[in-house]
Amino acid sequence: MAVRLSIDGAERVFAPEVLVVIGYAGRDRAAVEHHIDELAELGVPRPVSIPLFMVFPPWLISQAPSIAVAGSQSSGEAEIVVVVDGDEAFVTLGSDHTDRVLESVDIAASKAVCPKPVATSGWPAAAVGDRWEDLTLRSRIDGGVVYQDGSAAGNLPPLELVAAIPWAGPRPGCFAAFTGTVPVIGGIRPSAGFSAELSGPGLEPVELSYRVETVPALEG
Repeated sequence: MAVRLSIDGAERVFAPEVLVVIGYAGRDRAAVEHHIDELAELGVPRPVSIPLFMVFPPWLISQAPSIAVAGSQSSGEAEIVVVVDGDEAFVTLGSDHTDRVLESVDIAASKAVCPKPVATSGWPAAAVGDRWEDLTLRSRIDGGVVYQDGSAAGNLPPLELVAAIPWAGPRPGCFAAFTGTVPVIGGIRPSAGFSAELSGPGLEPVELSYRVETVPALEG
């Protein structure tokens, strides 16, 4: 699986060996509890650890303009994504698309059954420096309805989270990590389309947009 990002006007091609999704990554425990409460309304059990680290095969990453899902109750959420390649780290934007019905049974499985859209541009992590708190995540659904609008200051710094991943063996040479979201506005709900933006002072905004297609259902 190749991930292509335009970085400073030049295309970089990455070959992640694994995808890590980090949940419940909030710096403010009250905000984390708010997100847990949102999910509890859907029947999702409390996480076994905070933050929660989950690993998946890299082929879940998608840079296509649309994704296909089974069932009508899936939804996206904007997240800062860190791509680590050797000693370098890069920042982009992704959507942790999740099956909300399955999530009430098995959180990891609910994420494994959905592609993870990722933007096609990004920044060197060095360009962000120590200004992670100045970054903003926004998303829209259903043709422009604001779905998320929050500061990255609410989450633990992405590079700190990446450094805390509890690898059982040697760290992969290249991997991608979703590092947490911001609360939704009006409750978690599905949509036929999802768009998001990651922005920060002095940085070119990173944008992501994709359509959600539901595969035909069977009777019975």
